[in-house]
Amino acid sequence: MEILLGFLIGVAIGATGVGGGTLTAPALIVLMGYSPRLAVTTALVYSAAVKLWASGVYLFRRQVDLRVLGYLLAAGVPGTLLGAVVLQRLRSPKTDQWILCIIGAVVLTSASFKLLKPGHEGSAQKSKLHLLPFFAFPISMEIGFSSAGAGALGTLVLFHLTSLAPSVVVGTDLVFGTVVSAVGGTVHAYSGQCNWLALSGMIPAGIVGTLIGTRAGLVIPATILRKAVLLCAMAVAISLICKGVIGGF
Repeated sequence: MEILLGFLIGVAIGATGVGGGTLTAPALIVLMGYSPRLAVTTALVYSAAVKLWASGVYLFRRQVDLRVLGYLLAAGVPGTLLGAVVLQRLRSPKTDQWILCIIGAVVLTSASFKLLKPGHEGSAQKSKLHLLPFFAFPISMEIGFSSAGAGALGTLVLFHLTSLAPSVVVGTDLVFGTVVSAVGGTVHAYSGQCNWLALSGMIPAGIVGTLIGTRAGLVIPATILRKAVLLCAMAVAISLICKGVIGGF
């Protein structure tokens, strides 16, 4: 089942650019019954591995702004480390219910941003690079805590604070998300909270899925696919929030 899940999420990533953090952890919790902590770690490692090859493609095409990436990572790496450590430190009996609610809320928020602002509205007339770390830190902290948020929120920040072309925004945000996912996943995996057996099947299936997804995106309009994925993510997010709230009482 994890292999099929990894493949389907890979298709979503390849066809729409959405799915790494938005779908993986919620799907593992709802469909596979993973604990929130195990789902977050597995999702981070999966997302980093599957997006790694795509990051290489964007770097090869020179569609990554290394200066902007530096600003993002300067605050993003510490933020991810802090988010991962906070998750590891939370050990109260009802922590898992709170984590479910937080993951659901972040996924719902990021999916809503993408659904309401699906287009590239145009870049800012003047770059405000000095503001990037102030946004990158909380976004990365949330990634380290819940594995979700890099794609939708990171892209939105780059479009509003830089004058980068859309393709460079996507490439820069993709590399940023890959790095912080790898950092967060490493911290969590070091504590033993990772299903390596599942990942051994999910990652190859996800890479194959992304290759198929990129071709599917040439046949089916990307906007339709993106809306379908985001609506599914929102439904799963609402399910997580309800599960967390009910479990907290």
